[in-house]
Amino acid sequence: MMSLATELFAIADDIREKSNSSASLGPAQLDNLATFLSVLARLAHNQEQELSVFRLGEACETGRAVVNDLASQALGNLLVEDAKVIRPDFGRKR
Repeated sequence: MMSLATELFAIADDIREKSNSSASLGPAQLDNLATFLSVLARLAHNQEQELSVFRLGEACETGRAVVNDLASQALGNLLVEDAKVIRPDFGRKR
């Protein structure tokens, strides 16, 4: 599996070496570099999306726990000591 950080460090090191040796990049090398950077950008985007989905999943679990706690509290308030449910009347005609 390709590691985004490893590949970016390798590109940075390669460019640094070329700049220290006064070497230049030709058009074909620049095109290859641009293509590879585009691939790395897609990889970064995919990883960001995956992280976003993971965070939403965690938030969903937290929200579900809060809703369950609130529902349990509300149900506890509707129960009386003899375990009968008090049914609220919302003005319906019988």
